[in-house]
Amino acid sequence: MSRARSRFADRSTDRYLGYAAAVLAYVVAALHLSHPSLGFGRLALLVSVNPELLLADPRPVAFVLSGIALLAGVPLASVGRRRRVVYALGIALVAVYVLGYFAWHLSGHGGFLPGREPLYHGLQPHEAVVDHLSASVWAAAALVAEVFLGGILIVLYRRES
Repeated sequence: MSRARSRFADRSTDRYLGYAAAVLAYVVAALHLSHPSLGFGRLALLVSVNPELLLADPRPVAFVLSGIALLAGVPLASVGRRRRVVYALGIALVAVYVLGYFAWHLSGHGGFLPGREPLYHGLQPHEAVVDHLSASVWAAAALVAEVFLGGILIVLYRRES
């Protein structure tokens, strides 16, 4: 009897974790798609004015496409087919978000891109990251939501058989 109860509890917990992951995925998608300077509005403006500007800063394209990917991932995971693949793709996307944020700021706002000079605002790279996170509630909220989403997706991935 305890084994049956344990399986039911696991399924119930997985269902609630799935709901939490879906909510967090929608939150992260909304934060990226509606970001004031990097979201859909910025992408539409850059494309209409001069698409070549996207070569200097590819973040609006990345924000919009990844936000759309998250929106598509939630119903795919809820259908239940190849759920493990959807979780793995979600984990990879969240890793790109988190690592990308730190790579962007530790490199001086994309100083690794061709033709782009590093910009640290007179701070050490790690200080620039802390400064940007503390100055932007938007970035801090997105990073926290991304980390929690990634954690939940890892748990769901490991439990999915």
